[in-house]
Amino acid sequence: MIKDQPDDTDMDFEDNEARLPAVHDPEVYWDSLPLAEPDPEVLARNHVISAARKHPAHAAFDMLRTRLLQALAEQGWSKVAITAPTRGCGSSFVTANLAFSVARLEATRSVVLDMDLRKPSLHETLGLQAHHSMTDYLQGLLDPEEYLLRTHSNLAFGFNNAPKNGAAELFQDTMTSDVLDELHELLSPDLMLFDLPPALEFDDVLGFLPNVDGVLVVAGGGVSTAEDITKVEQMLSEVKPLLGVMLNKAEGKLSL
Repeated sequence: MIKDQPDDTDMDFEDNEARLPAVHDPEVYWDSLPLAEPDPEVLARNHVISAARKHPAHAAFDMLRTRLLQALAEQGWSKVAITAPTRGCGSSFVTANLAFSVARLEATRSVVLDMDLRKPSLHETLGLQAHHSMTDYLQGLLDPEEYLLRTHSNLAFGFNNAPKNGAAELFQDTMTSDVLDELHELLSPDLMLFDLPPALEFDDVLGFLPNVDGVLVVAGGGVSTAEDITKVEQMLSEVKPLLGVMLNKAEGKLSL
């Protein structure tokens, strides 16, 4: 008996299937990120108290972590902007400590990006080198595995070694949204934190907000006025949900 010959269309389909790339696995991308371990002494000196958890104020960051993750889970959200009314309020301090607190949840993956392009400092807070430009990354010139650094198996940072004044224009470029969407797809993080500049300084924060689900505002004790806080709340809440306003006190504690 003569066997039926395979249909040419079926053969082409099978060949195409064989040429398709393997199914995307976030584990592969996380494992491909270079590891950089911050010096504990530098972290302590820069008040990243969630790293060693010796300072009693670390409990406030654990509380913030849990409340934030619960609120995000209820909405199916993962992308959070962190900003302040003006400089000196400690938004980067809050970002770093929140990130290290979340990293203690082994099943929770987080990515933190320094979006204060005018005065990047997150890498200095952690005592690490910023090897690349955030501008280059947002313009699609770098792959995530080239750009990001892991400090933990479940925590990655994106730093910036080249300040840029035209941040608002860059943030509103469609390429920025495409790059961030790609990052979220490749790494599938449970949480993305964006350390942004002060909201009342320039229009950088407003330009970036379409890329996030909600906003945390850090007010500085002895720095932020009631008028500043009210103005920021009104301005930002018109664009994205306000997840909370936190008082970063002068003595380094956090009031929720």
